[in-house]
Formats: sequence, C-alpha cells, structure tokens
Amino acid sequence: MLANQKKNFLLILMSLVILLVSYVGLRNDAFLYKRTVATVTSVQTIHRTRETDEHDNVDYQIRQRAHVRLLNGEHQGKNVTIINDYTRSQVVDFPIRKGQQVFLNHTDGNYQLTDAKRDTVSGVLMVLVLILLFVFAGKHALMIILSIGLNTLIFILGIHGILDAQGTGPWYLVGGLAVIFTVVTALFVIGMRRVGWSIMLATILSTLAAVALGYGIMTLFGYRSIHLEQVRYVTQNPHLIFFAQIVIGALGAVLDEASDISVAVFQMQTTAQKRFAAGMAIGRKIIGPLIAVLFMIFMADSFAESILWLRNGNAIAYTVSWVMGLGFVQSIISAFGIVLAVPITSGLAILFSGRGQQE
Repeated sequence: MLANQKKNFLLILMSLVILLVSYVGLRNDAFLYKRTVATVTSVQTIHRTRETDEHDNVDYQIRQRAHVRLLNGEHQGKNVTIINDYTRSQVVDFPIRKGQQVFLNHTDGNYQLTDAKRDTVSGVLMVLVLILLFVFAGKHALMIILSIGLNTLIFILGIHGILDAQGTGPWYLVGGLAVIFTVVTALFVIGMRRVGWSIMLATILSTLAAVALGYGIMTLFGYRSIHLEQVRYVTQNPHLIFFAQIVIGALGAVLDEASDISVAVFQMQTTAQKRFAAGMAIGRKIIGPLIAVLFMIFMADSFAESILWLRNGNAIAYTVSWVMGLGFVQSIISAFGIVLAVPITSGLAILFSGRGQQE
C-alpha cells in the first residue's frame, strides 16, 4: 500500500515537472520563429464606441494602446507601442492583455498586431494529454500516439492531393483516405490479428453503406431543402466537402463501435447464433450514445453561427434550415453507419473468429 502511494506521488511529481518544463520552454521559444514575437508589458484602453445596427444589436468598438517588448529578430529587446482595435463580441478579433505574447508585422518602421501566440497553451495541453495517455493506456500509449501522428501526416498529404486533383479525383482521394485511416488505426491499436481485420472491414463497409444510402436518398429527392451553398469557404464542388465531413465524422464512431462488438464476440466461446445475438445486443446499447455524441459535434460546429443569425433578426426555422440543416443531415447519414455497423460487425466478427475459438 505504501509502495503504491509512493509510486503515485512520484508519478504526479514527474508529471508536474514535465508540464512546468514544457510551459517554460514554450514561453521562451521566440527564437524559433521567423515572424516577430513580442510580449505585452502594459496595455491601456484609450477609446470605446457604442455601435447599434438596424436590429438593435449593441456592440462596442474598443481601441487599446499597448507597450510590447520584442523577443526575437535584429531588434530583440526593443520596446515599441502598438494599437489594437477589437469589438466586445470578439467575432473576428480579440483584446490583448499584459503578459500575453503576440505576433507582429513590421512595415514602414511601424509594428502592427497580426495574431496572438498560442503555442504555450496548446503545447501544454498536448503534453498533458500525452501524460494522461501514458498513465491510463500504459504500454499501448506509444502505438496510439504513432497512429495519431501517422494519420495526421496522411491527412495533410491527402488534403494537398485533393487541392491538386481535378474532376473526380478528389472523390477517390477522400475514399482512399477513409480506408487508410481505418487500416492504420486498427493495425497500430489492435495489430495484425483477425479481430483487427474484422474491425477494419466492418468499419469500411458500414461507412460506405451509410454514405451510399445518404447519397442515394438525397439524389432521389434532388437535394431538396439541403443548402450545400452553406458549406463554408467553398466556392467549387461543395458536395465533396459535405460528404468528406460525413465520412471523417462517422469513421471514428463506427470504428469505436466495431471495435467494441468485435472484441466481445471474439472472446465468446459459444455457438455462432449466440455470439451474433450478443454482438447485436452490445450494438443496441451503444448506438444511442454514439449517435448523440455525433449529433452534438455536428451541431456544435454551427452553434456560434446560429447565434449570429438569430441575433440579426432571422427566424428560428430559417436559421435552423440554413445554418444547422447540414449538421442535421450529416448526423442522420452518420447514424445510418452506426446502426448498420451493428449487424455488419456482428456477422464479420463471427466469420473471422471461426468456431468460437479465442484469439
């Protein structure tokens, strides 16, 4: 008992030391940047203007004068003054505060604020996630991290491929990315075992069936009341981005569901009929939470924009149709995949596991 307490204390102490070292290192990494980095030494609000639009929405335009000290470049250590204009709503801008690190642009002898330097917060949070991953996942943490890193690299390369492709090329790239994500994740987390192949195939087939079903239904009804023009920042081929969001969004939930069902079925030593029934029972219990989680993710993506539409006098029904409509459709199509994954995974797990033997 005493040994476990000592081990836990050392683990907590080591974690705190790692977090502290990460924070100090990221707060002093300005020399790694080509852009000018500065720290705010003092800030003062010098002007505030009240603004009201035609819908009686009230906002404030605020001007700040800040003194900053340059942290890199040939003028390192120099103190300069910058002006920051922002709105209280902070839709597209932000206030600055004392002690904050920022990026500056230097033109014609003047320094202008371009963005906040956020790597300290994001870096410390990432380190914390890695620590928790090693604590709770143990020896599997390294494989999980490698899987995430490799998937991230594949995703970046895939995005470049989509940007360079013409015609129907992007459709094949999105489908290929989905298959690669599934295979890489399953191989790294599960390994080259039959249960891993069962999970891979079930995930791919369930996601493909859901997207095909959703595409068929929307094509049949001519995309009626589905405003693909609301796919943000897309001027060409919004269908690709819309279905890519569905594929990537549903893939994780379906993979998680397929893993739970397959592992459980593989562990059972009974008849195929009973194992199939057990897989179906497990699936029925988890499809509700998975669909709810995906629904909340898609809705959260449009929540801020919905608030802006409502604040500008748009009706609730109109806002839901135009802003949240795509999220609803994506949730429904993803739900197809989650539901279809239950019988597909149960059947494949029995097929791959053989006659009840445990892997």
